[in-house]
Amino acid sequence: MVNLISLTARPVRAKGLNKLAIPREQKVKEYFFSEDYCNLELLQDVSVINYSETASLFYPGCGADILFPLKYIERLFPRLRKISLTFNDVDNNLSMIKTILDDIGISFSEKKNGIDFYWKNILVDLNFITGNVFQLLPKLPKFDIYFERAFRIMKGDHQGYEEMIYTKLNHGGILISDSGFQQLPLQKIKVSQGLSSYREMIIGVKK
Repeated sequence: MVNLISLTARPVRAKGLNKLAIPREQKVKEYFFSEDYCNLELLQDVSVINYSETASLFYPGCGADILFPLKYIERLFPRLRKISLTFNDVDNNLSMIKTILDDIGISFSEKKNGIDFYWKNILVDLNFITGNVFQLLPKLPKFDIYFERAFRIMKGDHQGYEEMIYTKLNHGGILISDSGFQQLPLQKIKVSQGLSSYREMIIGVKK
């Protein structure tokens, strides 16, 4: 039986940074479809990536999806102590992200167009950019990690998008996507295709 997920933003007071706050896993689970949550166990079979202690990540078409990238980060990058997240969508979903974090027990501090919070000893600096990624991408700075999920239809009509993402990815950077990018010269890390509804899951390193 598939569980239903209801997303409704509500006013949330910023309670400040709290390094000791631990996400309540049962509440976290409520924000995933049952199959997607179970499939996260497949990440245990992926080799950890010995990246540096700081990194930047770009996630286009993010919606209010804060938990999927955090789950990947905590599992794949055990050395990370600080990460800068750049989330992008045509709608500003920051208030929904604040609601989700508050629901699962994570407090945050506010700033212009973003929030800061701790996720399991990792300091997360999240900035939300509203707009069309296909217009914004040329102006964005390079990043260390690219995260993509359920973006296949949106990028399908934009020839050259994946190649531009590859250009924006720093040398040694990591690309994580549930579809596409197979044609690019990435050093692929073995990963279960069960993590992608398209069966095209890819985690690759730009060499």
